[in-house]
Amino acid sequence: MKNKKGTPLNKRLLAIALSAFVPMCIALVFALGSLSYSSRQYSKTTRSVTYANSLLDFEERMNYSMYLAVVGKSDFVTLGNGEITVNGIKTVNPYDYIKKMQKTLSELSDIATVDINKNQIKRLNNTLNSLRQNIKTLESNLNGGGTYEENMKYLDDNVNMLTAVFEEGVKEYIQNETEYLSEIRVEQHNRNRVVYISVLVIFLMAVMISLINIYRALRAVTEPIRRLCDMSKELSKGNFNVKTKVSSTDEIAILSESFNEMAAEIGELVEDITEKQKDLSMLETKLLQAQINPHFLYNTLDTIVWLAEDNRNEEVVSMVTSLSEFFRSTLSKGRDFITVEEEKNHIESYLKIQQFRYQDIMDYEINFDEEVLNYNIPKLLLQPLVENALYHGVKCKRGKSIISVSGNIEDEYLIFVVEDDGIGMKEETLKKVRDNINGDINKHDKGSFGLANVNFRIRRYYGDDCGLYIDSEYNKGTRSMIRIKKERV
Repeated sequence: MKNKKGTPLNKRLLAIALSAFVPMCIALVFALGSLSYSSRQYSKTTRSVTYANSLLDFEERMNYSMYLAVVGKSDFVTLGNGEITVNGIKTVNPYDYIKKMQKTLSELSDIATVDINKNQIKRLNNTLNSLRQNIKTLESNLNGGGTYEENMKYLDDNVNMLTAVFEEGVKEYIQNETEYLSEIRVEQHNRNRVVYISVLVIFLMAVMISLINIYRALRAVTEPIRRLCDMSKELSKGNFNVKTKVSSTDEIAILSESFNEMAAEIGELVEDITEKQKDLSMLETKLLQAQINPHFLYNTLDTIVWLAEDNRNEEVVSMVTSLSEFFRSTLSKGRDFITVEEEKNHIESYLKIQQFRYQDIMDYEINFDEEVLNYNIPKLLLQPLVENALYHGVKCKRGKSIISVSGNIEDEYLIFVVEDDGIGMKEETLKKVRDNINGDINKHDKGSFGLANVNFRIRRYYGDDCGLYIDSEYNKGTRSMIRIKKERV
């Protein structure tokens, strides 16, 4: 009997499911991406406005504090005690308060969402600098015996005037941010319309494609089966010359071809018909396997086979156990964060496996402080560093080297170090690696993608004060350090 390769029925059914599922997933991702973008912009603008509102009591507090200084009820040092007067206004030391406002403006500049507000903040800073200079002049007048009327006039014309300008500038900043907030709402409304229309179009296309696939699949199955039924009736009447037309290459075609062969041989092989039909009714099912680092897996399995052939059964059991633990911790039941202890076990499994293959050139040691083991960290944080140490440090050096992995707590940070005494890197190579891991994640060098990925995830979760730091000296080794905050993300 001929065997023809074609599209099995199970793959046709899978295609039907995917024709509906994949477009809907695309629509979902598109919708979530659109909503996420607008939400981030809205949140950032709201935060900017809220932060700017905290500056609106500047004029009132500064004017009243300077008034008290002019009328002689308080000096600048006493004003800095922050006493609340009978009218509910908290006094301030003018110099300290101006310094505090300038710090706040610096922070506000980082979160401003409207470009024009960057210049607005510069103008506000200039206003504060002028105000500080005028306050110094007024303080000199007060200490130099200026008259009450002169001091009050100077206060009104040169101090109160600038505090009013400052508050108007803050209000203008808030107005700019609020107008941008309105633009975001309009943009989100338009974006939502596009999303709704796009999702509807994708849904209709998915339904149409699914219906077409279902119709084709049903037709591919029912028509040949109907012909087989007709031929079977003829065969039951004793007409052994009947043949059904074979027009496809799937399981139905195999069945049809087999029916023809059986019909031609039925006179001689009547006792074997039942067995042949059973044999011909068998279908093959393929298991889709998610392969993680196939070269590592292939090499490890080759090593296990070699050990088994050499009857080193205990080592086979140990290596299979390490491989199982390695992939179990790699998957982590879909979690993005695992404990330090789980990550430690993960790299330990990896190093055990690799030591079977590189026992002549590699040793390793793992030292983690007990207090660090229960903290949560992003998974697969250390394994890329260990792999880099092995393949780009240890393997490139003649003789035996050691990979050391450690973890401890320093102040508010978790510190992890992967160190090797392998070949190390020259200055130009080290600079290139540092540029790659700190650059665009989509424009990395092939050899440093794992390190760039680690650094990108660290900074995404913990901020720019954390990250991956690499030092190396040629012919001496490489030291990779990770610093992350001691907190749950």
